[in-house]
Amino acid sequence: MLNDLRSITHSFVQEPSLEMALASLVTDIKSALNSDCCSIYLAESDQSILRLQATDGLNPKAIGLTQMSFDEGLTGWVAQREEPIKIHNAKRHPRFKNFPDVQEDEFTAFLGVPIIHRRQVLGVITIQQSQARFFDRDEEAFLVTLSAQLASSIANVSLRMKSESTYVEHENNALVLKGVSASSGVGIGHSYLVQTEIDLSDVSLRKVSNPEFQKTRYFNAVEATRADIKKMAERMSAHLPTQALAIFDIYLQLLEDASLGNEVVEKIDKNWCAVSSLKIVVERYVSEFEKMEDPYIRERAVDVKDLGRRLLKHLTNASSQHKTIPLAAIIIAEEVTASMLAEVPRDQIKGIVSIKGAENSHAAIMARALGIPAVMGLRDVPLLQLDGVDIIVDGYNGQVFTSPTEAIVEEYKNLESEDLEFANQLKLESDEIVETADGKRIFLSINSGMGFDGEFAEQEHIEGIGLYRTEYPFMMRQRFPSEQEQQLLYQQVLSDFIGKPVVMRTLDVGGDKQLPYFPIIEDNPFLGWRGIRLTLDHPEIFLVQIRAMIKANVFTDNLHIMLPMISDIGEIDEARRLFNQAYLEVQDELRDADAGAVVPKPKFGVMLEVPSMLFQLRHLKGKVDFCSIGTNDLTQYLLAVDRNNDKVANLYDAFHPTVLNAIKMIADVTKEIGIPCSVCGELAGDPGGAMLLAGMGFTQLSMNTKNLLRVKWVLKKTNSEQLTELADDVLNCIRPDQVKFRVNRYMLNIGAAGILRAGK
Repeated sequence: MLNDLRSITHSFVQEPSLEMALASLVTDIKSALNSDCCSIYLAESDQSILRLQATDGLNPKAIGLTQMSFDEGLTGWVAQREEPIKIHNAKRHPRFKNFPDVQEDEFTAFLGVPIIHRRQVLGVITIQQSQARFFDRDEEAFLVTLSAQLASSIANVSLRMKSESTYVEHENNALVLKGVSASSGVGIGHSYLVQTEIDLSDVSLRKVSNPEFQKTRYFNAVEATRADIKKMAERMSAHLPTQALAIFDIYLQLLEDASLGNEVVEKIDKNWCAVSSLKIVVERYVSEFEKMEDPYIRERAVDVKDLGRRLLKHLTNASSQHKTIPLAAIIIAEEVTASMLAEVPRDQIKGIVSIKGAENSHAAIMARALGIPAVMGLRDVPLLQLDGVDIIVDGYNGQVFTSPTEAIVEEYKNLESEDLEFANQLKLESDEIVETADGKRIFLSINSGMGFDGEFAEQEHIEGIGLYRTEYPFMMRQRFPSEQEQQLLYQQVLSDFIGKPVVMRTLDVGGDKQLPYFPIIEDNPFLGWRGIRLTLDHPEIFLVQIRAMIKANVFTDNLHIMLPMISDIGEIDEARRLFNQAYLEVQDELRDADAGAVVPKPKFGVMLEVPSMLFQLRHLKGKVDFCSIGTNDLTQYLLAVDRNNDKVANLYDAFHPTVLNAIKMIADVTKEIGIPCSVCGELAGDPGGAMLLAGMGFTQLSMNTKNLLRVKWVLKKTNSEQLTELADDVLNCIRPDQVKFRVNRYMLNIGAAGILRAGK
């Protein structure tokens, strides 16, 4: 049965036509379960109507025509209840409804299973039998398992439907893809695909109007691949026996016209592009080989896969070698990284689309810091589907438009203009201090370190750096930076903000921030060797960084040093010991050169982001000078949600009442023990989040530069007493949506609706 599941799933995914894929699917299920009928109904976009899309047993003329609401008949009942339903004699059941067009009078037994993806009903699979009987639990389990395996592919049904259309290049192929909003704003431009390793599974099927050009591409790729294989055979001939070298002969035979070649050309003649043709043929061969019982023949599937990858590499590389960066580039990647963004001039990046990632992943935080609209978590979208097309990134709603119509482009250009107008409006008040309407002072600082630009320091509305991420200079190098290199870098930052506090966080790598020269491979990196845990285990790294910071601070005296990922008071004690050691070493070194040298001692603080510290807050007294709440990891750990995992992205929410109550606890206890506490996580940069934090009593907030003016604009319209009442109110909520409703209602009441939507 496991082989049947694997075979059916693979056949469905690799079939180029949705209509054929569904038709094949119902036939395969009917055969595997030995039933008399199998049908598939897919839900319409409004999640209230099911439509018959494929059947083997019912009237085929009803396909695409017969529909039912979620409260009609047994099939609708399956969708409504979102669970399998099996009926011994369907006609006698009170929920049975006869749909004459489908001609199901001869069938009696019924089993229906919902197709569900991310809590949404996508459709229903049904099997029926002429005789009255209950389908057994193995049959039910088979159908449930198959439904779960196919759900992600069916979720992307709009792309599959588009793939089967007979459109050609230069015609409009507009699609709307849904992901996770990672950075607000509107980006309009042309896709720029940053390729890493491309696999056939990344290929989206596409038809074209120029088959002769596609044949030339394919033939060139064949010749390049043949040359590669001959070189490999020559290179290995001195090390392998003749029998082992036969594998290279097999590869060369597969490249011949009589093997893969003719079939690929046939697909091209049917207007499939070269890459799509290769995908169709290779995946069909792989599927056939994997079904074979003979283990030797079955292993040929591996050879075909490998050969397909080699051909694909030459096909895609040939088209990317001459690719130039568009003036208005939308960066497309499997997973966007800092180095990818660094390769493209900042003024050319208009948007970011990342197949992987979620709202508070490392890449999302980078996008917000740079003020670039971004959408992430486009699961099940073939990467090459987004290559070489015009794109609109709607960072407000988490949508990506490929090949948009002129009307859509015009609409988003208007939104873009409204955004710019609103931004200019905010700048008019940029140099004013932040006070609520009733005079409560709130200090706003920036989170920095991601390609920091010193010009921000001259802006009066920025009152310092609340979080300087020191890991980025480490990540962009091929080795650990020396003490002198770090000193010069930190000196520049501190000098740019002279007279203003700068909070530098010590090296915080691990999790989703890796060093290319110091890889950390772990099963669960976010709960592993990261932050202070790593640097305490490597005091040589920690001490060099602290020494560089202290030296950089000699002439400015505005440095605060903050420790990340603290989970235990013992870690603070050990880090403090090393901090004091580094300070004394620097003091002795500088006084050897100048007996009168004065070495300011930086303030020493910790980041509160691990839940265990909630129960040790009072022990901080006398050990630290300040603390700052990192809401990103605090939310992740309190809710047990990986903030990089798009599958659970909807569960990650800093507005969750549990997170807000934890933050309020920190605010109350730190005030009681007299330790200044700020907030530097993403929640502080959300205007609604900033209102709640101000209502809890925080007067120091730090955020990315792009959000600072928006937060200031909102806070100046608020009343501190009303914010306190709002904060008290939301702490009694039980769901994030209840919190957001109250926050948005207050924003509307104070005339701050422009923050809640795109444009003004």
